[in-house]
Amino acid sequence: MRALVIAVGLVISAVIALLGWYWWDSSRNRGSRLGYYGQYNRVSNAVASIPGLVITQAWFNGDITLEEFCFNGTVTGRSVSLYFGERDSVRTMSHDAAVAALKQRVEAELSLPNTNK
Repeated sequence: MRALVIAVGLVISAVIALLGWYWWDSSRNRGSRLGYYGQYNRVSNAVASIPGLVITQAWFNGDITLEEFCFNGTVTGRSVSLYFGERDSVRTMSHDAAVAALKQRVEAELSLPNTNK
């Protein structure tokens, strides 16, 4: 009986610890490359390293997981919007690969006609 009480206590403690960690991790962005904001921070760092791109607005859809996020900005006065869905491959790329892919996205968006976004 004592072993059962200890086992139940350990399970309850583990659940409380996991819920507490999730609450602490998702309560605010601490700049970590891991955890709730990890993919957002990794992509944000890659976006920030693109020469000439000035971010004017960033948003994210926070839920149980960080679903979508977007960075709006300008390159030489032209608007650029970089949207990242849940399954976007850039979210899991290494920094260098993400920067290369993002530069291609920016170039592709700049090649479109200026529509006064």
